[in-house]
Amino acid sequence: MNLNSIFIVAGFLTLFSTFSLLASQPFESNSKPFHEIREVEIPVMAHLAVAQDGSVLLFRENREKKRIEVQRSTDGGKKFSAFYEVGKRFKIDADMSDDGRYKGDHVGWTELANVTIDETNGNILTFGAGLKPAPILYRSQDHGKTWKQESITIKPDKNGWLATTYCTDPGVTLKYGKKRGRLLMPAQVFVGPVHKDGSRTYLNKGQGRKFFAQRYGSALYSDDGGKTWNHSAPFPILGTSEPSLIELKDGSIYYNARTHSRRGNKIIGRSFDGGESWKDGHEDDELFDGPPDEYGCKGALVRLRQDDKDILIFSSPGRKDKRDDITVRVSFDQGKSWPHRRIVKKGPGNYTWLAAGRKGTPSEGMIYLVSNKDWMARFNLAWILEGNSK
Repeated sequence: MNLNSIFIVAGFLTLFSTFSLLASQPFESNSKPFHEIREVEIPVMAHLAVAQDGSVLLFRENREKKRIEVQRSTDGGKKFSAFYEVGKRFKIDADMSDDGRYKGDHVGWTELANVTIDETNGNILTFGAGLKPAPILYRSQDHGKTWKQESITIKPDKNGWLATTYCTDPGVTLKYGKKRGRLLMPAQVFVGPVHKDGSRTYLNKGQGRKFFAQRYGSALYSDDGGKTWNHSAPFPILGTSEPSLIELKDGSIYYNARTHSRRGNKIIGRSFDGGESWKDGHEDDELFDGPPDEYGCKGALVRLRQDDKDILIFSSPGRKDKRDDITVRVSFDQGKSWPHRRIVKKGPGNYTWLAAGRKGTPSEGMIYLVSNKDWMARFNLAWILEGNSK
């Protein structure tokens, strides 16, 4: 083969590779890039959800009014209602004191925790929790317009601990496989001392971080619509917390957690039994676990609502030295690689939450992000892909 032939073959292979890559990635060819930031007051903790009717719900904790509250948008996020009450905070014993490290009138009371939508009936479940869970939830049966408090049962895990959904990502309703219809929420256990009488103290950094590296991620699941919750097996790597999880189209669960015991990247793993146990726990080779110090920052994860593709969006601070430049990344291969990323907003950031719009509603095509820094964003996949790839 002469030199010209080699060049022709090489050019053909390059062109074929390019077309194959384009065909494998779901670029929004009919969508114009869109990105918008709006200011919103987030005093402490936030959460996001998109109801089945497409209503965009932004939750926040209001310590001054001692309640969890929400604002609602019915036009895809262009305009929002005023904040209104989801439920009053709930008293829980010996929680969030952490040997006096945490101070204030919130100590011993629930804070805004997980939000999960039951896709079988459209119910929205909002949880209050601290370092341990509360035996209640707030349920809406009308896409977030009104709320009622109800009692629930949470069974201890195999180690005797109760996992909390405080500082975790939204839950999911399993759509594939034998556990279809199950509600599954990411959770974490704040391990502390076990006393002679059998009682347990839940700690974050208390007692000089004596138990800090023993905490672990897990999940809570319900097969009765949220009345009773069981624990998964503990995630196999200790020191993990503030997890996210999503169901992939093959029915497996992708798990992504912050590490609380060392410097390093995000900890990931999979479940192949509906979130009851975890396999292949390891450090991701690409997603660093951000600032401010050796134990990172809560990220967020969402799967776009497409049955035939696993399009994952991940958000976190974009810098390793401080919580700045909130950045989103895209994966088309179940989290194995993240070839595209873009800064959503420069400057101060913090914990993030994500939600995806719904087909046939004003929210269709939109991705929503809130950070605990008094701002919220909405954008689409085309806007992310328009930015620089890695």
